[in-house]
Amino acid sequence: MKAKILVVDDSELSLKQVDKYLKKTDYTIHLADHAQSAIERLKSNDYDIIITDKNMPGLYDNTDEGGMELLRYAQKNLPNTEVIMMTGFASIETAIEAMKLGAFDYLIKPFTQNELLDCIKRLLGYKAFLNPGTAINIYKNIHNEILKLMERLSINDDEDTHAILKSLDQKIDHFFKTQKDWEKVIIMQREALANIIPLAEQLKENLPNDKDVQDLAAKIIREADNRI
Repeated sequence: MKAKILVVDDSELSLKQVDKYLKKTDYTIHLADHAQSAIERLKSNDYDIIITDKNMPGLYDNTDEGGMELLRYAQKNLPNTEVIMMTGFASIETAIEAMKLGAFDYLIKPFTQNELLDCIKRLLGYKAFLNPGTAINIYKNIHNEILKLMERLSINDDEDTHAILKSLDQKIDHFFKTQKDWEKVIIMQREALANIIPLAEQLKENLPNDKDVQDLAAKIIREADNRI
């Protein structure tokens, strides 16, 4: 799947590094060095993914909440665009906050090229479902319920939190892979039924003009059409 991705970071070094990691992919990559320029790009382009740093100058006041403001903007205005939040390990708590607000995932700086590409690939896998909005919302809801449970159990160590979430991701991905396999079966069934209809119509034309035979052929056509 060829995706369109907006990468946002006020650090020129980080921006160039991510751009370098993505250069040899078939994704369409646009860069923005602050939140306001990102908003301008978002107004004139349809992106599948925003990969943004959390700590950037804010849009409206002298804060470092630019990444969170972009997330809120996407949640409000861009229902088909998902956000991956970049953060330093010391601020994993804010990455968790971003996921609670609707971010799909987070990356801890410094991350490797494989970690970045795997994160994007995972997200695009969910966007490839027959109903991607539902699949992604279920994924996020499961994450949020686990985060609430971790809070009740007072699991607040950064390394433990990160390890638990990544282990959870693997289990959720496995569950959704099973669902996607079922989707493939459903698609094959739909294609087969779609092929039955013209064959049944052709057969109906060549059958004897007997009411029972014609009614049976018509019933086959209706049933196939209803099941597509």
